[in-house]
Amino acid sequence: MEPYATELRGKRICLVGFGVESAALARFAVQEGAAALTVTDTRSAEQLAGMLATVADLSVPVRLVAGGNPPEAWADADVIFVSPGITPGFEIKIPGIAAAAARGAIISNHTQLLFERCPAPIVGITGSSGKTTTTTLVGAMLHQQGGRRVLVGGNLGVPLINEIGSLTPADVVVLEISEVQLARLTRSPHVGAITNITPDHFDRYGTFERYIEAKRRMVRFMQPTDYAILNAENAPARDCANVTQGQVLYFSDVRPVDQGADVTDGAFWLRLPGRAPVRLCGTDETPLLGQHNVQNILTASLAAALMGAEPAALVEVIRSFSGVQNRLEFVRDWHGVRFYNDSIATSPSRALAGLRTFAAPILLIAGGKNKQLPWDELAAQIVRRVRVLTVMGVSAGYIQEAVAAARQATPAGEVRLEQIVPVSSVEEATAVLAEVAHPGEVVLLSPGCASHDMFVNFEERGRRFADAVRALKE
Repeated sequence: MEPYATELRGKRICLVGFGVESAALARFAVQEGAAALTVTDTRSAEQLAGMLATVADLSVPVRLVAGGNPPEAWADADVIFVSPGITPGFEIKIPGIAAAAARGAIISNHTQLLFERCPAPIVGITGSSGKTTTTTLVGAMLHQQGGRRVLVGGNLGVPLINEIGSLTPADVVVLEISEVQLARLTRSPHVGAITNITPDHFDRYGTFERYIEAKRRMVRFMQPTDYAILNAENAPARDCANVTQGQVLYFSDVRPVDQGADVTDGAFWLRLPGRAPVRLCGTDETPLLGQHNVQNILTASLAAALMGAEPAALVEVIRSFSGVQNRLEFVRDWHGVRFYNDSIATSPSRALAGLRTFAAPILLIAGGKNKQLPWDELAAQIVRRVRVLTVMGVSAGYIQEAVAAARQATPAGEVRLEQIVPVSSVEEATAVLAEVAHPGEVVLLSPGCASHDMFVNFEERGRRFADAVRALKE
């Protein structure tokens, strides 16, 4: 048997960053016959005790180096797995990693190892927005089709490396893949979709082009038998056709395409190579809100169809799938006011998509940690679509300035914004907006910023908003 590209048997393994993926990698490495395991993390031993307990049963003891990532921890390591969350981007800037690579150590991560070892075809989904919904839709469509084992994971928080031993070529793996996972990937999936590429993560990459470069890796390493699904209406995604050898199919929500999926005459259409076009169902038959979700359905339908899902299975899911938590999630109707949780909107472009979903007046909760992204376009729409705006977090002042500038540039007859209220918490924002909301209006948490200044993650932010909404007294 040929050796694996990343051989683990008899090797000394170091895991830099001790999260859920690293715990899964530690277990897999032991199953593969690793000789030694070391994990490092900037958190304290007390903070890592719970994670360490999850690998306490391994036959190879895990040596924990807490409170930092010192180079001496991997001085003799043969393979070093670096968590993408620690060093997002192309360069690993932790001291000592480059020296380890220079002496011959293999530098890898969970996603790269999964691609190397997985015997089943992989469907990969990436994009600045829509990844999770599209990935979940693909999984649901393939499950609805039946007849094969379907595993869904990746950036969704479900490491799949420990399932490798049970997978066969007859199965299918569906992965959400973020740009931090793609940045160091040297393989592409059999079916790879890029939902869109919009300005994001300038705090990690510095320029939009560097961010685009990371996303392009989804299709860069494809073979002619693979499929690249690209957004015909988004130039950075569409232009990824120039870097792939895979067969390119497009999706569009505004015009017909030759090969791919589109919206024509108010319906979803599938146009697979060598097959007659198929009308799936009307765009008004899905419970998902927003034009961006029309695009997500097109992407998912095309990916699932390429993996064998029949139109009937696609239609069943399109008509029944009601969404993913924290993504324009309906929370409650309170005295005729509808509350929606769109905490996933961590960039202005995602918040903009949320605003455009509703025709009713909006009361918006915005703010958090800006990712060095411009707010001009979002601010202009806030002035026109939002009646009351609450701002919170470290970017509250920045947002107020952007909105004030947009208001000055907007004709008076087009201004809807009446009030901006600074708040110190999402609970306060919820209470303030509930007090001034009118029946028929929408209260929307769509922050346009990252959550890390006030919350552990966007999930906590969304959960606290939803709890505050449910706590409103009748």
